[in-house]
Amino acid sequence: MPKRGGIVAALVAALFAVAALAPAARADEGSGRVLVVGDSLEELTSPYLQHLLPGVPITVNAVGGSNSFQIFDLFQESYEPSDSVIVFDAGTNDDPEYPQILAENLQKVVQTVGNRCLVVPTIHGFTVNGVDNAGKNRVVAEFAASRPGTQTPDWAGFVHTHPQLMQSDNLHPIEAGAEARARLIAEGIDRCLAGEPNAPVASGANEGAIPPGDEGQNGEAEGELSDSREAFEPAGEAPASAGAAGPEPGSQPIAEAVHFKLVDRVAVRRAEVEKEERRSKVAAAAVAALAAVLP
Repeated sequence: MPKRGGIVAALVAALFAVAALAPAARADEGSGRVLVVGDSLEELTSPYLQHLLPGVPITVNAVGGSNSFQIFDLFQESYEPSDSVIVFDAGTNDDPEYPQILAENLQKVVQTVGNRCLVVPTIHGFTVNGVDNAGKNRVVAEFAASRPGTQTPDWAGFVHTHPQLMQSDNLHPIEAGAEARARLIAEGIDRCLAGEPNAPVASGANEGAIPPGDEGQNGEAEGELSDSREAFEPAGEAPASAGAAGPEPGSQPIAEAVHFKLVDRVAVRRAEVEKEERRSKVAAAAVAALAAVLP
């Protein structure tokens, strides 16, 4: 009977098999706008992006605690044909036992955006039941290999080499870490807009934080880091054969975000615009009514 790890790897490889024949990702489609979707990491990161990318129109839709399914929903809410670059900052809240969750949603994004350039950071997420982020980071590497030009800012490697810039939960960065993360993503956006190839991930780490209320396989407490059980793979290769489908993954995040206010910037702005439009209609109706009764 095939092992679950082999089955999952085969499924992920199958998702990218057809995509490998696709043309290189480009940012010459659209009008140059950048769409950023993500979770609480992006809530912390995105405020720095406009400063780092002056003159680049950026739309952000980020909600803390979101997994890849939910971040794809944010993408669907916000995507417009004028978007040239899409930052799909997902995977942190996915169950690491099911890396196909991220692979599936990345492919759904591609089906919508075509050859537009994507920025997909490597993942520093949770370790659950002894399973770290190796599978999810393999998905990122294989996705980038299937779409030349896709940018993969190495957030996982940065966390490994800069632990002092992380909060006590070892999942979210402090302010300086958030700014550094924004610089990584901004560099990826710049490369997309310039049509440059992806910068290879020279280093990386699959270690993960222990979720709230859990204990690691080696006695690690909540918020502590687990050791990486598998070497980081900057480029994945498809296995020789695929096995049967694994169990259906759940759609709920690993843990609820407790540190950050949930923000849907696009929805908030949409509500403001609709309110302004209603006010304008009321004012226009009032003027028309006055014009009708005045001599």
